[in-house]
Parts: sequence; structure tokens; C-alpha cells
Amino acid sequence: MKQHFFILVLLMLFSFGKVAAQSIGINTTTPDASSILDIKATGSAVGLLIPRLTTLERNSFGSSITGLIIYNSTAHTLEVTTSSFVWKDVIYGTTNSASAGATISSGKFGLGTSNPDANAVLDITSTTKGVVLPMATADPTGVEGMIYYNTTTDQVKVYDGTSWIVLTY
Repeated sequence: MKQHFFILVLLMLFSFGKVAAQSIGINTTTPDASSILDIKATGSAVGLLIPRLTTLERNSFGSSITGLIIYNSTAHTLEVTTSSFVWKDVIYGTTNSASAGATISSGKFGLGTSNPDANAVLDITSTTKGVVLPMATADPTGVEGMIYYNTTTDQVKVYDGTSWIVLTY
């Protein structure tokens, strides 16, 4: 039932194409005012599953907006763009450059922007708010690329397909 509700919420959001710059809550009717997206964990649904790409897929869409986050399923790590064609591994701290390629522009959705980046499935844009990660007191059953905040250990963790990795920040 929870999966059906979440899918319904996503379908409703995607059908609008863009959302005004206000706080959006998933599993909460009172999102934190300092966030643009606040995801509350309920029951066993405690992780945020971000786009999972192989290194080849990541490199195929060329230049990326700074701040784009993916889970690299080839390297089993979480990556963020720091500038055009540069990806930073936020688990191990290494950087990789991607060669230019074709741009993928299907299925884009923006929060706080009327012009989502063509390379992103979800583009959250704000100069005054952040994104609140799902929170849990213990590691949930993981899906490769899932990310959440552990409130017991005060750590951001990502699941690499085998185990939970603590992100350094």
C-alpha cells in the first residue's frame, strides 16, 4: 500500500512538471520550512533511492550541472558533479572526468525551477533551502544506491549493494 501511495505521489508530481519554490513533503504534511524537499521515513521505507548509472551511462550524457548526484553502479559509489565533466566520489574522495556525449533529456522534473536540467531526472533548485534526507535509527534493508541519515550515529550512509558505507563530509 505504501509503495502504491508513493508511486501515486510521484505520478502527481511528474504530471505537474514543476512545483513552486515551497517546501514539499513526502510522508509528512508539515515539511521542515528550511527544506525544499522533506522526506519522512515510515515503517520499513527509510531510504532515498537516487538514479543508478554505470560509468558508461554516466559518461554518455555529457556536461552536467554542478551538484547532480548519482549512484555509480560500476564503481559502487555515490558521485556528485563539482563542475562540467568532473565527478567527485563522495565516499572515497576521488574525482573522475567524463568525456562529452549525447544529451539525454527525457523524463525531467524540477522542484524550485521552471527549467529542469535536461541531464537530471529530478532537479531540485534553491538558493535558500536544502533537501532533508530520509532518517532512521538503524540501517534498513538496502537497495544499491539508497541513501539515508542515521539519527543514532549522526551519519549519512549509502548502500553499495553489499553494505552501508558512511559518507565523509
